[in-house]
Amino acid sequence: MTLLILSLLLGAAYPSLQSVIAQTQSTTLANDLVSLLHYARLQALHHQRAVTVCHLVDGQCQRPWQTSLTVFEDRAPLGSLENADQALLTINLPDDAKILWRSFRRKAYLRFTPLGGTDNQNGSFITCTRPGAIKTARKIVINRQGRFRVAQFDPEVLANRLGEKGC
Repeated sequence: MTLLILSLLLGAAYPSLQSVIAQTQSTTLANDLVSLLHYARLQALHHQRAVTVCHLVDGQCQRPWQTSLTVFEDRAPLGSLENADQALLTINLPDDAKILWRSFRRKAYLRFTPLGGTDNQNGSFITCTRPGAIKTARKIVINRQGRFRVAQFDPEVLANRLGEKGC
């Protein structure tokens, strides 16, 4: 009898638990991105050099940002990791996680200038932890001065903006 009651309670709580796990994963990914952006901006200010953040594939910044993100000193600055550049930090993203970066200049990377600004790349990030999981996505907005904030958004508006592919 006790086992029956326990299984009924667990069966009823399972969907809620899944929702809590999805929300936690999404919040963690957004917080990790904000921490990485803080780090990149501080490195640009501290070393007085352009610092770039992106998803690198064979030394070139690519979209969408998935599997890993790299922060590097972009001496040229070309938005690619050249021999003279120094990789400062690389983080791996969780499986199925994706970060969509949309900016004013439509580059596949975000560059911080030696003054901590974004080289006129104001824009926003959408963090997704699972394909199609728009309800748990987070939006991070960054301005030209290099400051960012987590923004509220309507999941339906985001779904329309991203199209059928979604996150």
